[in-house]
Amino acid sequence: MTSWTATLLVSLLSVSSNVGAAPFDTGTGLAPLGNLLTSDKGGPYNLTLLPVQQNEVRAGIAARQTYTDKDIIDFLTVVECLEGRFDSMGTLGLDFNDDLTLGGPAGVGYGKANLSPEVLAPLTEVAVSEQGHALFTRHAGGKNPCPFVNYTAGFNDVFAAAYGLQPGQDISVLFGKPFNPLVNDETFLVSMLFLEELGATGNKGLTGIISNPVINNGVAGLATSATAFAAVERYLAFERRNNRVYPTNETVAQVFARLSAYRDSMDGPQFDDQGLLNTDPRSIAIAINQPNPGQYINLFPTDVHGITFSRTPQQVINIQTVGAVNGKGGFFPQGIPGAIKTPTGYEIMASGLNSFAGAAEVNEAPQAAVGRLQQSVGISGPANVPGELDLTQAENGPQEDAFYSSRGFNPTPAQQPRVSQSPAVDIGSENAAAAQATQAAVAG
Repeated sequence: MTSWTATLLVSLLSVSSNVGAAPFDTGTGLAPLGNLLTSDKGGPYNLTLLPVQQNEVRAGIAARQTYTDKDIIDFLTVVECLEGRFDSMGTLGLDFNDDLTLGGPAGVGYGKANLSPEVLAPLTEVAVSEQGHALFTRHAGGKNPCPFVNYTAGFNDVFAAAYGLQPGQDISVLFGKPFNPLVNDETFLVSMLFLEELGATGNKGLTGIISNPVINNGVAGLATSATAFAAVERYLAFERRNNRVYPTNETVAQVFARLSAYRDSMDGPQFDDQGLLNTDPRSIAIAINQPNPGQYINLFPTDVHGITFSRTPQQVINIQTVGAVNGKGGFFPQGIPGAIKTPTGYEIMASGLNSFAGAAEVNEAPQAAVGRLQQSVGISGPANVPGELDLTQAENGPQEDAFYSSRGFNPTPAQQPRVSQSPAVDIGSENAAAAQATQAAVAG
């Protein structure tokens, strides 16, 4: 028996007999608590160079408390219901189906927005993708119905706070009318982006406190895709940065600067939010020379390392409920279901990175319990998945992965050969004829 075979056999025996093997504590099947500074054999590292990430991890340790992964998924379901239903109604005029709401009540203040074709198409893709995010929470075990959401109250409470008004007031005291997110491109973009970036930072924050690796992998995907959605929305908003946001007398850039400052003021002392234009030295922003010298584009809100920010569930709730201590306010006048339902502790960080509070939750399963992996999904799409075909595949039917025809490829007509438009290239009439013949052969 070779040495590597013996090593493999010993490893399998130790797993199948449920005897702990490194990195698990012997005889417990649990990962040792260890020390975040030194548990990696390659450490310790100079974490003082990563203050943003260090503080986000400390906040996550404090936020986790005794909550389970199931509690966290229930909270994530609330976030995806809030964002996704607003996006779907605003772009498609359609609410979530019952597979996603699980019988949750209809909201107030959402509906089809008055959007231009240039804005409608990309935001519709985001909206359908957000339906997919909500579907993920259901497949991951989220069983609570979507909560009641009052978008009218939520956005107006947020705007009131952003403009420094008193509780119970709205911006009609300043501009004659309350805020309506559905009026046009500008009002909908600042509203959708406000919620989107809460989801993106909140999802990233969850990756530091979820112990199940499969769920964690999925939530990491939610965070990265939500960041991409927000970048699209930021670009569309940036293009309209000098347009007025009705009913205010301020521009998109000015209004979103207020909304960004509001979010940053409601999630503790850390700096983790940025406007469309930014000159803060703690962030990356590029000068715009034309047509507005002195302005700085900021499509990607990150730290100086180019890394996006994280928020804990409690910080997200504090922003969504406009600081309601009992978790009932803002977008959620009736509160939210689940164990994580108030902002209590949103400003607290763990005292250090030396240890976790409580027992680790990583278990070493016997080999026999692992079983075989399920076969991959075929071209016909997943079977018996409620709601799956209510997403993008419902429009054209399932597509085969192996062909470029389903990836936006449009063959050039034979009579229109692709010819370089560069003035430095002269292909000549004989080459043009050859190119045309080639195109005709391909088309035929």
